[in-house]
Amino acid sequence: MGVQRREFNKLCGGLLAGAASLSASKSVAETKQYTRSALVYEDESPVTVSSLVPGTSCIFSYPYVATPCFVIRLRKSAVAADGWQGGVGEDQSVVAFSAICSHKMSHPAKPISHINFRDEKINFYTQGKEQELDQLISCCSEKSVYDPANGAAVLSGPAPAPLASISLEVNGDGQLYAVGSSGRNQYERFMDKFGFRLAMEYGLSDVRTEVGESTIAVLAEKFSSQQIRC
Repeated sequence: MGVQRREFNKLCGGLLAGAASLSASKSVAETKQYTRSALVYEDESPVTVSSLVPGTSCIFSYPYVATPCFVIRLRKSAVAADGWQGGVGEDQSVVAFSAICSHKMSHPAKPISHINFRDEKINFYTQGKEQELDQLISCCSEKSVYDPANGAAVLSGPAPAPLASISLEVNGDGQLYAVGSSGRNQYERFMDKFGFRLAMEYGLSDVRTEVGESTIAVLAEKFSSQQIRC
């Protein structure tokens, strides 16, 4: 009787784990559509694939005015995988992600940012082994590291999930448009927690204001007065 019960519990546990895995995979693959918003610079000129310098990042708001995101021009291609669209542009080097860390929601703010794209090599630990890689997103609040060339997968630290991915489109002139978000987003929780400060920082009466037909992209080092690097 005891053996049968153990086998039954084992079977149920396996079925539940499989269902959870299927659900998680589905949530990553699904994309929620938001306003199709053109990325523009502060002078209202279009953000194009060619205007982005390889190895640099900009901050733009999407899908809400108060939720910051990265758009990054990598020095390599980012190939689509596991429901993630991968990079856009002829060389598949341009990617975009929510800039809200999936651990404690660290994010770029006007005074300071603890989460940044790092073009240079950084050191981090994976399963107790030291690694040294470049082209990563590093959050110095709790030492989480993400790989933007692989869907912002977590390489190190306490982050429980990849950064939410921002879906991009490119028109015939190479201009970039944000069209949706996929993966585990934290927009509501983020705005609930930081709403008062975000309203002041962005000059909003409602922090749940969605972006319009365009959203301004600013070089990361100009967006935040101080960037914390670790």
